Amino acid sequence: GPHVREDALLMDVTSVKEAPLAAMLASTKASVVGTHPMFGPNVHSVQGQRVVICPGRGERWEAWVRRMLSARGLEITDANAEQHDRAMAVVQVLNHFQTQVLGLTLARFGVPVEETLRFASPAYLMELYVAGRHFVQSPQLYGEIEMRNPRTAEVTRAFQDAARELAEVIEARDQDAFAEVFQEVRDYYGERFQREAAEQSGFLIDRLVERS
Repeated sequence: GPHVREDALLMDVTSVKEAPLAAMLASTKASVVGTHPMFGPNVHSVQGQRVVICPGRGERWEAWVRRMLSARGLEITDANAEQHDRAMAVVQVLNHFQTQVLGLTLARFGVPVEETLRFASPAYLMELYVAGRHFVQSPQLYGEIEMRNPRTAEVTRAFQDAARELAEVIEARDQDAFAEVFQEVRDYYGERFQREAAEQSGFLIDRLVERS
């Protein structure tokens, strides 16, 4: 930061934004832009991929970053640092956490993955591939993403509360309570997203079956 010229740009590509953006602004008088590419290094193309921009300081350099990213076909989402980290608590932390819970449960439940594959439905296979892909990647990377987000404790507690509530309903064999929980989630997603989810997941399942 202190070694960057005042007429230059300092930017990051981290998965959290509040602390890094504040640190960059405090350490330099240069222009500052926070960015977060929402894709990994193994994508075949950046065309259509999403990148989040969190403005820091300096409109000229920010405009340059936007032009550079747009020219390469990237989709830009604007957010301030707080909005970004709150969204990432769901998009990354909660998403990764539930995948890790699934993987850890499978590893400890005592049924070999090869045995489950003999009975696998397309939907289960898709979930299993996502989980398997997750665990071939860096634990340091995922640990940092989850441990550095300022809202991790909030979202993981919400996950635990929801899991506990649902487990109690199922153990009690309370079909009415189960239907109420089901409807609560349906209402959250809304009809439009549910139609899109059914269409898109159906497409992915069809492609998965074709390749099997």
